[in-house]
Amino acid sequence: MKKNLMSVLIFALVLVNLAFTAVMTFSILPATKNANKLIEDVAKAIKLELSAGKPNGVSNVSMADLETYSINNGESINILLKKGADGKDHYAVVKAFLSINTKDEEYSTYKATVDQKDQIFREAITKAVGSRTKEEISDQSIKDEVAGEILEELQSLYNSAWIVEVGFADFLLQ
Repeated sequence: MKKNLMSVLIFALVLVNLAFTAVMTFSILPATKNANKLIEDVAKAIKLELSAGKPNGVSNVSMADLETYSINNGESINILLKKGADGKDHYAVVKAFLSINTKDEEYSTYKATVDQKDQIFREAITKAVGSRTKEEISDQSIKDEVAGEILEELQSLYNSAWIVEVGFADFLLQ
């Protein structure tokens, strides 16, 4: 008789546990969804990357899926740099290219109009490079930072990551 009474007591406790679990699920789940939506909205407002774990960049794209696009038809772009400590005008002469992921879903949308958007690419490069002085831009890490800024601007402009890298074929300072 004691074993049977103990089994009934355990069964009753399991049912109570199940009821409490159901109540918690239905009361906490909507609050959690609202909190997640709020976090996503705040992240979008401050432009945080929501795809932190997803592969991004040229190192994660197969060479067969990578295409390069020479900005300004491979011609040099002359950019007036910000005046430095010497107060003289200095120029950067750059040849830039984009590395494009041809397997990205967005690429097919923009493929036909890439040549027409060349002016936008040049403007992004001019703005990022021209905001530095000759002394600043002569450092390789700053060149990488500038390329990263250009990439971020283009990706945010298109709201897509089909452009995976901005690179400089030539970068001369005068």
